[in-house]
Amino acid sequence: MVKILAVILLVLMLAVGRDRGLQAFLTILMNVGILAAVLYAITLGISPLPVSAIAGMLLTVLILFYQNGYNLKTKVAFAVILAVEIILFLIGMILCYKGHAGGYSEVKINLDDGLFLDGNVGLSMLQVEIAVILLSLLGAIKDAAVAVTSAVYEVHENNPSLLPSQLFGSGLKIGREILATTMNTLFFACVGESLLLFNIICYWGYSFGYILNSKALFQVLLYTGIAAIGCIAAIPLAAIAMAMTLKRRDGTGAPPRGQHTEGEA
Repeated sequence: MVKILAVILLVLMLAVGRDRGLQAFLTILMNVGILAAVLYAITLGISPLPVSAIAGMLLTVLILFYQNGYNLKTKVAFAVILAVEIILFLIGMILCYKGHAGGYSEVKINLDDGLFLDGNVGLSMLQVEIAVILLSLLGAIKDAAVAVTSAVYEVHENNPSLLPSQLFGSGLKIGREILATTMNTLFFACVGESLLLFNIICYWGYSFGYILNSKALFQVLLYTGIAAIGCIAAIPLAAIAMAMTLKRRDGTGAPPRGQHTEGEA
């Protein structure tokens, strides 16, 4: 069944995207290979944090530069993604350690499947939790950063006289347009991933107070909240970084002589 679905996906991507569709499909296969290598490395006993950090770098380079090309837009987006990832890594690490977010929650561990789990796995589950957060951030942050840098670049190419502040404002305006859809995507991804958990909660009749203070709810909110913060932070960072990079490339932050910007007489 998986092979049939993969063939259907490939045919549709070729029909719609042609060469870019094939390139995107190959990127997906390479992403799967990298994630499989991450799992294998962790099972060998290698610390999850350095493995996930290296994998995150490879995935970002692959998606940005192989699929979207090596250009000014992707280079700026890459720098923004790295900056956001480092900041959120520190935030996620603090929240995971303070909230004891690693491992199975008390809801899942009480299921029948929990009786067959071995607690002596030789891994730090807190590090695994942080690694999951880092890798799950990449998709949402990448989309926001690339969308804003590409939009600001196109605005500048069509209006090269705009000041950096005006380019930054354009980037924020475009970022607001994609922010709502991105937040909805994260919300529905969170709900879809937690449907089984919600069914278990309803079936066993856990109280609202118990769920509100549970690790299960904290883990769900942790993934979604950090991803949302990453998307929000990537938009202004991408806008200002692209605006300053474009004007630095042009050699000046002022409009050409004889041209007027918006609001000038």
